[in-house]
Amino acid sequence: MRILALAAVAALGLSLAACDSQDRAELKEGAKAAGTEVKEAASDIANDPDVKEAGAAIKDAGAEAADAVKDTAANAQEELARSSEKDKAEAAGEKQ
Repeated sequence: MRILALAAVAALGLSLAACDSQDRAELKEGAKAAGTEVKEAASDIANDPDVKEAGAAIKDAGAEAADAVKDTAANAQEELARSSEKDKAEAAGEKQ
């Protein structure tokens, strides 16, 4: 990202060095307009109800997945405990 920014600044600097003051003013205005457009587009995306809805859906899906993992882990732990108890009981029966 830094390299891209440095390249853009270097290109702008070289362009400005080769231009007269009117060209520089036009470049400055163009850059300012482009920055404004990018800012507006970012704001539009951030405030878009569909984007917010998608974010909420992703959050909900993540929470559901986390709950499923917790339930599965709890069930596996219970099964392991039962299996261990059964193995201990069988081992005790074999010793007699």
